[in-house]
Amino acid sequence: MSRILLILCTILGLYLAPFPSQGQPHYFKHFETDDGLVNNSVSSITQDHYGFIWIGTRGGLMRFDGYSFKSFNNRTGQRGNLWNNFITSICEDKKGILWIGTGRGIFKYDPLTEVLTSLSVAPQVYINGFVIDRQNKVWLLGQNRLYCYDQTTNKIEDLKIHVSRIALNFDGNLLLGNYDGIFFTCNTTTKAITKTRIIGTDTAPNMRAITEIYPISKDLTFIGHKQGLITYHSRTKQIDTIPLRNGTDNRVMVRDICRSKGDEYWIATENGLYIYDLKKHLLSRSVKKLGDPFAISDNAIYSVYKDKAGDMWVGTYFGGLNYHSQQNAKFEKFYSIPLKNSLSGDAVSELWNDQNQFLYIGTEDAGLNRLDIRTKEITNYLSNPKLDNGFYSNIHSLLGSGNELFIGSYYHGMQVMDKRTGQIRERYKIVNEAGEDGSDFVLSMCLMRDSNLVLGTTGDYGGLYRYHKNKKKFTRFKQIPLGSTIYHILQDHQGMLWAGLKSQTTVYINPKTGRHGKIVFGDPKNESSVHFILEDSSHAIWFTTVGAGLIRLAPDRKTFRKFTTRNGLPSNVLHGMMEDDNRRLWIGSSNGLVCLDLTSYQIKVYTQANGLITNQFNFNSASKSAQGRLYFGSVKGLIAFDPKQLHQRERAPETYFTSLQINNNEVNPGDVNSPLIKSITHTDSLILSPSQRNFSIEFAALNFSSAKATRYQYRMNGLDRKWTYSNTTRKAYFTDLSPGRYTLTVKANSNVETWAGKERSLYIEVLPPFWRSGTAYLLYVIFTLSIAYFLMRQYHAYQRKRNMAELKLFEHQKEKEVYQAKIEFFTHIAHEIQTPLTMISVPVSRLLKQTEDHPGLNKSLLMINKYTTRLVDLTSQLLDFRQTEIEQFGLNFVNVEISQSILEITDSFQDLAIENNINLNVNLPEKSFTAFVDREAFIKICNNLISNAIKYARSRAEISLHPAAGAYFSVSFENDGKSIPEEYQEKIFQPFFRLKTTDKPGTGIGLPLAKSLTDLHEGTLSLTSGKTDKIIFVLTLPIHQRYEFNLGVWKKIDVYEK
Repeated sequence: MSRILLILCTILGLYLAPFPSQGQPHYFKHFETDDGLVNNSVSSITQDHYGFIWIGTRGGLMRFDGYSFKSFNNRTGQRGNLWNNFITSICEDKKGILWIGTGRGIFKYDPLTEVLTSLSVAPQVYINGFVIDRQNKVWLLGQNRLYCYDQTTNKIEDLKIHVSRIALNFDGNLLLGNYDGIFFTCNTTTKAITKTRIIGTDTAPNMRAITEIYPISKDLTFIGHKQGLITYHSRTKQIDTIPLRNGTDNRVMVRDICRSKGDEYWIATENGLYIYDLKKHLLSRSVKKLGDPFAISDNAIYSVYKDKAGDMWVGTYFGGLNYHSQQNAKFEKFYSIPLKNSLSGDAVSELWNDQNQFLYIGTEDAGLNRLDIRTKEITNYLSNPKLDNGFYSNIHSLLGSGNELFIGSYYHGMQVMDKRTGQIRERYKIVNEAGEDGSDFVLSMCLMRDSNLVLGTTGDYGGLYRYHKNKKKFTRFKQIPLGSTIYHILQDHQGMLWAGLKSQTTVYINPKTGRHGKIVFGDPKNESSVHFILEDSSHAIWFTTVGAGLIRLAPDRKTFRKFTTRNGLPSNVLHGMMEDDNRRLWIGSSNGLVCLDLTSYQIKVYTQANGLITNQFNFNSASKSAQGRLYFGSVKGLIAFDPKQLHQRERAPETYFTSLQINNNEVNPGDVNSPLIKSITHTDSLILSPSQRNFSIEFAALNFSSAKATRYQYRMNGLDRKWTYSNTTRKAYFTDLSPGRYTLTVKANSNVETWAGKERSLYIEVLPPFWRSGTAYLLYVIFTLSIAYFLMRQYHAYQRKRNMAELKLFEHQKEKEVYQAKIEFFTHIAHEIQTPLTMISVPVSRLLKQTEDHPGLNKSLLMINKYTTRLVDLTSQLLDFRQTEIEQFGLNFVNVEISQSILEITDSFQDLAIENNINLNVNLPEKSFTAFVDREAFIKICNNLISNAIKYARSRAEISLHPAAGAYFSVSFENDGKSIPEEYQEKIFQPFFRLKTTDKPGTGIGLPLAKSLTDLHEGTLSLTSGKTDKIIFVLTLPIHQRYEFNLGVWKKIDVYEK
């Protein structure tokens, strides 16, 4: 009996069930991989309690803020990583933790730390789905096997039941379905289970699987399966089928179900999206349409979700994520696609509403269309002017009167169509009363109160014409010059005609009296034309222009006011306009739809972000129906809306910081050197190191319906005094921010809605570099004190050194004074004794000759002569040294045979050497050479050095002449005397210096004199005395001198060039 009852109920359900219909159109915005989605196959969607949308795909987990997607997929080396990128399901628990089912186990995501943790106690298998009950227990399907995880005890229980789908009913108990068509109810406390067969055994076993369970009420549940959708009444056990027809095939696999609004439910299937009204039993279907940018992107739909704002999110298998905004859907769209019931063209140029049922639509690229306002059915009229009833494709003006529709076209005059038959009845060329041709480019039309038409044309014969319907003749208004362009015509409440022309000019004409005038609203040289004229409910006249904005002429027709981009218009290029029933003026522009409040003059701008088909509207295409519905034509079709339905959002969306980038790299909690302890979204304060002074912070208000229409402003307290307004970017950039404490404050508001978001603040501290830290300043103090101490010590050391230097200088000067005194004394003595010695030597020489016969006496005289000569030589040396000291000793450089000179000088010392038992040897080169020296000075040098060698030699003295090597020659004077200590080897050339260890007599003048004479020769005199008993003086002189005397010719030569 029950089986028969079930069959009867099924038949009755089929009879009463609705058939799919078109219904209200739904517009979708698409998000695919090109928009940042990691994978186009979307399996699960949810919204967390903060407002972010989470998307599970076959390529990983994504978070969406209305602008960009953030990926949480499996990344090698990342902290808290997913093991598998195949996301099957997402759910948030009471604590705000996200649970993520994957192809390999279940994970928990902590939004505060952005860490993903695997539930290790759960089976690491494919997770078919899960729910979280009121006790926060997690019921999950692992490889179609039911498990229960208790978060309190961290234990999991295998219930050993194989099911295909899981859900929670209104009592908090489990609803389950398996692959055999059996429906279970499981008490979450007692785990008691009841079973009901939903799919009969007469169905093939592979088609019985329950694929979705969605409780509608305590008694009623939607159950989806592989062949369709049923409703199950748990109290009466009644089962009703809702046939989701797909053409001729009624088998439609249900994937997901979600309540949209009221009694409307969205049903995701493999054959498109079904929308079912449970109360009205109305069913519509949205499918993918080729070329339709607002249709759903794929027919294989796997998930449906409703967010907190009431907007719907649809996940498809191939087409990515689809988003439907309830608010943006208020703008109904009509556009051209390669399917039936669509506009024939894109560029809508003119609209005419007959105030009954139809809206006539003229396009510039595909002729005439008609929209049935009630049924949304569109009729395309054939664009073929070759036929008698054909239409021209380029239409610029429309006007209806009775059963006639007047059509103005591009250079084809005017056509008259019978609206009842849709046929062209008459065609007219514009000819004035004199039979003269006018312009056939009809731009505008106006129906006068006397039922006649006024036409505006353009071109060489353009102007304003009156069409007399009864006479079917044209007359030209001669108040407007021939060749003018008439863009729009209006007859105001007083019967005055207004015509829009170029150069911000309008002409008004009284058609009865002919009185006329002209108003120029700006510079006549400005080519901005008046494109549309409207009289509002207060009898003010409005003019839209192309380039000069909006103009309001007061009702007294004496004053006017301009509105431009400076007043908030999105563009100064404006087109058609209409006034709604709430004293608001709606204007189509080249950059959005403008709403101007005629009381407060507040301006709002709607764009594509708010649901428009495009931001660029077209010329005169604006119309209003009897019900107050507005229509505006654009370059991509037509929009329609009821201004009353564009209600304002009551609750402002939350604003969050969504991303932190330091030195152009995004940072997350747990990254190396990351300043984030928890997610930037939940961070209240931020401490940055000196190397992190270049950073940017991204923010977003979670307004998904019109994200791009949201405007932001931010201010960094401590850095900025004024707010920074940002209409296009959502990032605040900071470069080389000085160390200090700041507070970044961000707030958002809508361009059309009245809400203003709550401010979001972030405290930021930029630490100073080490050299500006407290530790550094302490070190600076220590360093400064150390430097001061060091400088004081250096100063005292310097003072001591300076005093020592001054003392040494004083001693040196005293020594110099003593030295000068010695020189002066010996020089004075030398002068004093040299003359007596000379006077003695002369008589002695004479006596020597006279006493040659007296040997004894002669010997004594010889002794006297010898020492007299010695004293004369010493006085001469002293005087010569004195002259070298005061640089008055002049040298005459002559060419001297050096070998011969050395030999002669040495021979003169042989007797002295023999007398002192010294073996004196001379070594001369085989080849003699000459050099330019002062002969006398050279002899004195050699005499002193040979005398010194003999004096200090023990047994041997040797004089060696070395051949010229380059530009110099040298003479060495060597003896085997006692070595001279190294510290005295330089001092022996100082005047009057004598070694204290020597017992040899001397004056200390010989070597200094030899050194001085050598320096005058620009030569060198050096001493070599090693540790062995050997003393060698080496005299080195140049071959040539700067000034030479040769063969009686005095010349200057460069020694070094020789």
